[in-house]
Amino acid sequence: MEMDWMDMVYYQKQVQKLTRLLLPAKQTNLTVSECELLAWLYQEPEQNTPVLLSQRSGMKKEAVSRCLKSLLEKNCIRKEKQPHDERSYKIYLTDTGVEELQKGYKIILQPFYDLWRSTGEDFEAFLQYTDKIVSHIKKEEQE
Repeated sequence: MEMDWMDMVYYQKQVQKLTRLLLPAKQTNLTVSECELLAWLYQEPEQNTPVLLSQRSGMKKEAVSRCLKSLLEKNCIRKEKQPHDERSYKIYLTDTGVEELQKGYKIILQPFYDLWRSTGEDFEAFLQYTDKIVSHIKKEEQE
């Protein structure tokens, strides 16, 4: 099946619409990006420098820096300077960070769970295809 540009515009709008529909209705103390960075720190505590967080999350370094500044102000993370390099530091989750991450994700993930419960296998297939597509894009970027 060949898609012309109007078909592609339609699907691009549908992807945007889905993204907006999956945003949480309730507000959290954290933004989605802040939750994402905390989740990376929680799941992979050794990946705890701004550069590694940027690489792992796919977020731009500037966005990571803004999120980390905000997370520091919210007492969700702490920084530890590296003795071998004054400009370098490692980031660690605080107890507050873990609590906020858990609260935030309960709210952020609720629309995903609701959609999964209502569509079942279709949503699971969508998630598997999404994972496959992201892997394909990353592979192309590395080549």
